[in-house]
Amino acid sequence: MTPEAAPTVATVLEEATRRLREAHVPDPLREAVALLALVLNTDRGGVVARKPDPVAPVDVARFAELLTSREGRVPLQHLEGRAEFRGLDFEVNGDVLIPRPETEDLVEAVLEAGLKEAARVADLGTGSGCIAVALAVARRSWQLAAIDLSASALRVAARNAAMHGVAERVTTIERDFAVVPDHEHGIYDAVVSNPPYVPEEDWRGLQPEVRDHEPRIALVPGPTGNEAYAAVARAAAVMLRPGGLLALELGWKSEESVRAIVVGAGFQEPATRPDLQGIPRVLTARKP
Repeated sequence: MTPEAAPTVATVLEEATRRLREAHVPDPLREAVALLALVLNTDRGGVVARKPDPVAPVDVARFAELLTSREGRVPLQHLEGRAEFRGLDFEVNGDVLIPRPETEDLVEAVLEAGLKEAARVADLGTGSGCIAVALAVARRSWQLAAIDLSASALRVAARNAAMHGVAERVTTIERDFAVVPDHEHGIYDAVVSNPPYVPEEDWRGLQPEVRDHEPRIALVPGPTGNEAYAAVARAAAVMLRPGGLLALELGWKSEESVRAIVVGAGFQEPATRPDLQGIPRVLTARKP
């Protein structure tokens, strides 16, 4: 009796693509290639180049575990343990939001705002630390405060800061950003935030990868989706120096209400910038 031949990369990919398609995973072939690249310790091009090659039994077993998780809509980034943001790798897990491309526009807005060379910047609700770390990497003389209520998220942020060599300039602070201690009054040149902005009624309609595997507290602030914006604006009004910058990521339909919140908190010169789809994605304003 001859042993059964090991499956090839091509046959493993074909079966995985079928299963992911039946599980309604978007872009199933791309996802299957990414999972197999993780197992084979190569990139997507390496997987394609090895299509005729057999897959070792130990790799077949590992791939089967990952495939089952992805069928259950565990995010690919959680299985890889990483996500890319502005060309940088960030550790991610279930304690933090996965960085989104839209948030890169928020970082760009702060970098282009003409802050002084030795600026102090606070990132409210830092999560993975992607905003604070990206700013620190881009501006080597800036000091960043990465503030979050979640101790587990801050541990991820601290590891990401260390990974990119900016730990000495990114200070993690565990606190509710709505409650500003006296020693943080009027000391920042900019406050930046990608706050929770999903209304409660919209949360159940999110993709399972987001709804079931990312922290709800980082997604949903309350019934309207605007509750965190109000808290950030009030905090920033206290934390900023005169003339300081407030920069916020916007939900896809929140521009008008957030503009009113920011102006109501005393900020001036509100302006928005669109994403690639033309949706207002970032709002900036100045403290008088």
